[in-house]
Amino acid sequence: MPDINLCQICGEAAPPVDGHSGEIIGYRLLRDQWSDSPSFLDGNLHFSCLERSEEREAFHAEFVHLVQAGHEEISGLEKSHPPLTRMGLSMFPVFSGDECDIFQSGKADRWMLVRKTGPWFGFGLAQLRAIGSDEIPVSASEVTRYRLPVDLGDEVGTYGLSDLLEALGVAHRYADTTELARVEYRFTDYYAPKNLIDYVALAPLPFPEEARTFLAAHAKTYTPVTFDEEDA
Repeated sequence: MPDINLCQICGEAAPPVDGHSGEIIGYRLLRDQWSDSPSFLDGNLHFSCLERSEEREAFHAEFVHLVQAGHEEISGLEKSHPPLTRMGLSMFPVFSGDECDIFQSGKADRWMLVRKTGPWFGFGLAQLRAIGSDEIPVSASEVTRYRLPVDLGDEVGTYGLSDLLEALGVAHRYADTTELARVEYRFTDYYAPKNLIDYVALAPLPFPEEARTFLAAHAKTYTPVTFDEEDA
């Protein structure tokens, strides 16, 4: 079984950082374009690896379909296997440009930006309002738990993001030192017996200019989702 904590393309460590790497969870039933045998993608991807991959167009097409699909029946991995039920994100397109597409949820204040070259990231009302105010939007301040492929010792708590990626030998998969320095990285915990690191990485989100222009206008007219008391 492939290690889900490693990039499913290059096989190297891939700590999630919005805009630079992401995770596809197995239950999404997205077909693994990089597997030698029929399987579903389950694990992390470096966006730099995705953009260079010969499989990026096939991945992009299926990912965009998943973003827009609701509950749907798909074929199993083998002809003899029964069909499976896949749950998409049920988003609808609100923008299509030369570099990216943007999809919006009809049930929550959530959007998904998908680059034509494959990379994606989700964002919410806080990021939309930041763009509407001509500010730089950053990713949500959520704690990420990641299992390191090696034990980096207690000093891992003193590392910045660049130090962590250098220690794992994957800094070149992310960005240059100057760009990584713009990510507000905060270590929160490390459980050595299982090499589990917890961290927060507030990353400036790389919205293409065409997306920023659209979203700045969108922010002025968008009405946040509200729920009736009976739905709360």
